[in-house]
Amino acid sequence: MIRNILLVTWRNLVKNKTYTFINVTGLALGMAAFILIFAYVNFEKSFDRMHPDAANIYRVESQFYRGDNLSDSWPTSTNGYATAMKANFPEIESFARIDWHNAERVVKYNNIKFREEHVCFADSNFFNFFAYPMLKGDKLTALNEVNSIVISQSAAKKYFGNAEPMGKFLDITTLSDSYHCMVTGVFKDLPANSTMQFNFLVSWATIPRFEKDFWYLHESYTFVKLKPHASAAAVEAKFPALAERYKTGLSLKDLKWTIKLVPLTEVHLNPAKPNEIEVKGNRFAVDFLSIIAYIILLIACINYINLATTKSVDRAREVGIRKVSGAHAPQLIMQFLAESVIINLAALAVALILVLAGRYGIMNYLYGEGSYGLLFDGALYLKLTAVFIGGILLSGMYPATVLARMKPIAVLKGRFAFSKSGILLRRGMVAFQFMASVLLIAGTFAVYRQIVYMNSQNTGVNIDQTIVVKMPVNTPNYNQKTASFKTTLQAFVGVKAVTLSGAVPGKEVGKFLADRRFGAPKSEERTYEMLRADHDFIKTYGLQIIAGRAFDRNRPTDSVGLVMNEAAIKQFGFESPQDAVGKKVWIETLEKEPNEIIGVVKDYHQQSLQKNYTPVIMFMDPKLPWIPADYISIKVNGNNMRQMVEHIKTTWNDTFPESSFDFFFLDDFYNRQYAQDTQFGHVFTLFASLAIFIACIGLFGLTAYSAARRTKEIGVRKVLGASVQNIISLLTWDVVKLILISSLVAVPLAYIFINQWLNRYAFRVQLTWWQFVLPVFALVAIAVATTFYLTFRAALANPTNSLRNE
Repeated sequence: MIRNILLVTWRNLVKNKTYTFINVTGLALGMAAFILIFAYVNFEKSFDRMHPDAANIYRVESQFYRGDNLSDSWPTSTNGYATAMKANFPEIESFARIDWHNAERVVKYNNIKFREEHVCFADSNFFNFFAYPMLKGDKLTALNEVNSIVISQSAAKKYFGNAEPMGKFLDITTLSDSYHCMVTGVFKDLPANSTMQFNFLVSWATIPRFEKDFWYLHESYTFVKLKPHASAAAVEAKFPALAERYKTGLSLKDLKWTIKLVPLTEVHLNPAKPNEIEVKGNRFAVDFLSIIAYIILLIACINYINLATTKSVDRAREVGIRKVSGAHAPQLIMQFLAESVIINLAALAVALILVLAGRYGIMNYLYGEGSYGLLFDGALYLKLTAVFIGGILLSGMYPATVLARMKPIAVLKGRFAFSKSGILLRRGMVAFQFMASVLLIAGTFAVYRQIVYMNSQNTGVNIDQTIVVKMPVNTPNYNQKTASFKTTLQAFVGVKAVTLSGAVPGKEVGKFLADRRFGAPKSEERTYEMLRADHDFIKTYGLQIIAGRAFDRNRPTDSVGLVMNEAAIKQFGFESPQDAVGKKVWIETLEKEPNEIIGVVKDYHQQSLQKNYTPVIMFMDPKLPWIPADYISIKVNGNNMRQMVEHIKTTWNDTFPESSFDFFFLDDFYNRQYAQDTQFGHVFTLFASLAIFIACIGLFGLTAYSAARRTKEIGVRKVLGASVQNIISLLTWDVVKLILISSLVAVPLAYIFINQWLNRYAFRVQLTWWQFVLPVFALVAIAVATTFYLTFRAALANPTNSLRNE
């Protein structure tokens, strides 16, 4: 029996080569798209799930309320949160902290030195709390002692080569501190799906004593592990009362302190917050791509179902004869399911070949360099197996059931016809394809327009032809040397301007202090981002002064003056920029005397257009030494940039031999903010186009078969006087009508989804009527062109050829 089923299946597939090709191609493309999308989706959803207790681990995030209004929300906490919570909340089983403050440090071993981004302090139980594997050293004791350091496998290779790293010493330096640390452990390089990424962990005991349990500086990540069945909400509710007992007398004391316990496994896909270190994922993109993956696969299955049931007319006599010969419904269903299995298996094989053949180029294009490794995730293929089985049942069971229910007498007399419900179902499935296509075309337009908009807008700040060098660390006579270095650079031929600043465009200013207007009560304090700048910052970056003036070297009092942007002026409550000039502001911790506002600059985009204008206060005040200048920006004329970089490097090495030379081009740095959006645009456009293409394949197959089945009808109409144009219009109108009906549903849905996506951006394009009408016209054009191509030949055919047997 099995042999007979397979033999009949093979004959039918070979006999109908076009039908087989269309089905295998459509399903293969759908499966390949599904694999490519879910390779990325599964990876994004896998972050931090490698820890056995991940379900019970939470990150403690800080929230501050002024009355009922949320004033600030930070991903960090103070060093004092953890110990106080453990002592007072029985729900907490254990905790671990990692301090990211000034995590960028120069690491030196003998003559080898590099600036490393994430050199952090961590609690002694860190490697027991988290499941990061240790290769050398004891995870329970490696971080116990002062000046102990645990390094990654890559860092060990980088600094020690093939030599034994254990017991060796590394010098860790920043602008303000220096540590001589002994290597007490080596951990395996962190997996790519770990939210935290670091190569060096210094023992918590090394932190200066006064900072260890300090309840003011929110510069650490605190993780707590709750006991089984403990409630995160209960812990959150208890925290405000605890904070009242511990928080310091500085400005934030006047706010209500609360916390949010965020599950560890959700941190990666949650929206980014101020001062967050890790590279965040995009939950919207992940969810939306998941939907697209299933839509593409569903469109491919719909094509198969429609073609199989439509072609069942040709199989009707075969089924009738089988039934008369004694075949039962289960046997017939098995026959048609076998065809579905073979077609799906062939499609799966083709899909895997396509994915593996193009895995490097396609995956790197979609998700970045090295992402092809995502294709080898076991969970992906478990999901694919489930979808494959479901696809066989979905695409095979319905056509098999329709054919098996045929009445043999009616079939053999030539009176077989589809039921009204079956016809409506198939039209409904085609309408779904058209609706999905309209949605995807409209979405593609919207993504493209937003990306072009963000890349073409005037940011209000000049980042062109700017080389940025990171400031030196642990340098004797720091102020004199940096001033000398700046003066030397300004004398270079081709250098237009040089400035020192605490941040550069494209980077969050990130230094928060609570300020208020002179004479205002403490209750009016707000946190502002404080940007250290020098006299040349405004000129170098081309910021526009709209009231007052910029910092002036000839005015000594400007050293304690302030320049604000418009957003800061509004938040302070001044009536206008002109009204603000000359007014005074209390700066947190310096309340012996206020600082005067000397100028106001037009709002500019310190960060990408995803974010609104940030209230920024620029200052030079020497009484704020703990907010240093971290960058030297060098504006050049653009001729021979490589030679200019080498010239700067030589001067740097002569001036700062103890520090590494690290630089970047500001335009590249700034545009990296849009990398994720651009990547999403590429992914969305590719898979939306693929879905539309698969829908067109199905339309091509249905139209081709419909034209073949209606050959005699066309002949009769021509004999009765119908023109070629009349016949083509008749055959295309059914398709166009379905598209128009589908669009009535698709356009409102597209508006809702697109508007929701665009609302994520503070600065966005405005939706226009044409971007919803154009997809409908585009789909109509595609459908009409396909139908015209396939029916034109049938309409031109000699009617006597089709009617000779009537």
